[in-house]
Amino acid sequence: MPIETKDLVIYKPERLTDNEDGGGKYSGQTIEDGLSNNLFDDISELNRTTGDVSMRKIFPAVTTADTDKLMGATVFISELPKDPNVSALLFSTESWTDERKAAQNRVENYLAKGGQSAGTPLDTHYQGMKILQVAMFPQETESAVGDSIVLVSNEGKALQHEQYVRITKVETRTAILVSEQKNIEYKIATYTISDALDQDFVGLSAKQWYNGEKSTTIIRDTLVADTGTYYSSTGLTVDANVGEYTVNAEGIYAQLIPSAQTESQIVDVNAAGESVVLVPGNNGTINANFAVTVGTSQNLYIGLSVMPSSVSFTLFGQSISDQGGLLKNTLGTQVGTIDYQRGLIQWTDSAGSGSTTLNITFTPAASPNQYYQSTAIPVTQNSQSTNWTGVLVPIPAPGSLSISYMAQGKFYELKDDGSGQLKGTSSSFGSGRINYETGSWTLTAGALPDVNSSILLLWGTPIVTFVRSNLSVEKACFDFQLSEGVATGVTVKWLLEGVEKTAVSNAQGKFTGDAAGSINYATGKGKLIPNKLPQKSTLFNVTYNFGTSLEQTKSDITPDSNQKLLFTIGTGSAIQPSSIELSIPLTDSTGTITRNLTLTDIPLNAISGNLVNSAGEVQGTINYSTGSVEITPASIYKEFKQTFTPMTVYGSA
Repeated sequence: MPIETKDLVIYKPERLTDNEDGGGKYSGQTIEDGLSNNLFDDISELNRTTGDVSMRKIFPAVTTADTDKLMGATVFISELPKDPNVSALLFSTESWTDERKAAQNRVENYLAKGGQSAGTPLDTHYQGMKILQVAMFPQETESAVGDSIVLVSNEGKALQHEQYVRITKVETRTAILVSEQKNIEYKIATYTISDALDQDFVGLSAKQWYNGEKSTTIIRDTLVADTGTYYSSTGLTVDANVGEYTVNAEGIYAQLIPSAQTESQIVDVNAAGESVVLVPGNNGTINANFAVTVGTSQNLYIGLSVMPSSVSFTLFGQSISDQGGLLKNTLGTQVGTIDYQRGLIQWTDSAGSGSTTLNITFTPAASPNQYYQSTAIPVTQNSQSTNWTGVLVPIPAPGSLSISYMAQGKFYELKDDGSGQLKGTSSSFGSGRINYETGSWTLTAGALPDVNSSILLLWGTPIVTFVRSNLSVEKACFDFQLSEGVATGVTVKWLLEGVEKTAVSNAQGKFTGDAAGSINYATGKGKLIPNKLPQKSTLFNVTYNFGTSLEQTKSDITPDSNQKLLFTIGTGSAIQPSSIELSIPLTDSTGTITRNLTLTDIPLNAISGNLVNSAGEVQGTINYSTGSVEITPASIYKEFKQTFTPMTVYGSA
């Protein structure tokens, strides 16, 4: 008789549970089709958050009154769960009697034991430990981070036990064993493992290992077994048509074991870390008016960064000032918060509500990025404590220090709020202070830091900056270098919007025409400042005459009581302005440091000019008609020396 759809059934096992004894033998009871939760339980909110693996054993069968066979039978999942976070897969253990624990082992046995690994466990490693210490010869290679190994206790015996672990950290050191009055060097590798040991694993002492005794516990490498085969279904990206040889599936992968690990891309972050340090953008405070609507759903952007402890204004008759990022009135009631870097004010319920105009007084700030300074203080069994102190060099800038510590495997961070107080997102994290004058800091951790962790400190330092708010904006100029000994009348031509522009230098070395600027005829160095900025890739054509510069050496010049020098240069005829360069040797008061000072002339008119140094400081004058020079040369030389001062330190036992 024909086999119909109603003859295809699924039988239950002995137990439809996720307990270790779930599954079992064939029960003879059918699973009724079309009922909710007839095979799997509902997914709880906890399992939806943390993930879960549920396994059920089933027995597909054909029930007919005769012995007809169903040829080419296939079991498949015809409809996938609608929730994309839920996957359904089929696999077979090819056993009629096994239980869930055996099926689970089949899934987990992605790795199989391999050859014996280098190293023998030292002494006894107790249940719950997550560190494994092994001994090996110096020429042997220790396992690497990420390797999976298997610990085998009593291998080949009735009490054999195995545990697979993954190595997360490796440290090695050289140790010395004394045997028969000889020093024997050997290597000790300390592995930090992913899972705690599930029982005691007995090893050997260093001497037993060196003497070749057999260890109760050995370490083996692992091999990828990948013996399981899993089946599921997937949708098509495009509907398939009759006669097609290729179809495009949405994917070939399915979730087997839930994982809490995700990948997050981090961009525009320097590997060395950067800290934002606020520096004053003005020498004093400024006032600004803001028409605002005050309320918990309204924010106020000041428009620029603000220095901590510089904000004050009046709100609905209350005097408000900032304290460590909090806006408080004179009674200490918090009416809002301020983000100093962004200049953002957010109101609380205590601020009230309504429209008003605020006249805010504050010191503007700039927020240049700089690399972190960092230091770490190891937490050992001897130093483990909730109270920590230290001194930071260089001294942190206000609001830049953060201190992190690890307790029970979790990091907690406290940050400087700009007033010198260290706070965490919760008061339970602890508290502390930083002194901006001495760099000394204190920390009271909210929990005892873990041994073998570190107290990590990160901070930025005050940056040397210049307030540019009152500086004039210099016009764009083009520097150029010609031959030495240039004659007057240097001509520069260029095209601007199809029109030729021209600038010519006069006797004083100044450019006139379509550009300003100057040129030193002696050195040939000059700069051109066009009246209108040229276009990109503009070509300047320079026409000039030059010759050999004249040189003179003046000796036996004695300065007067004010260190003023008087002498005459030239051959008696008038000297070309913007063509003079003087090199004057200087010696300090001790006679140990000698430097040459270079002065060049800047014409004031056709008759006289100033003699200036490279910084533009006037140090004398020259008369071009007579060659008379009058200068008071000076130069500053800085040298840093270490000075050691004895100090008395008192201690108590």
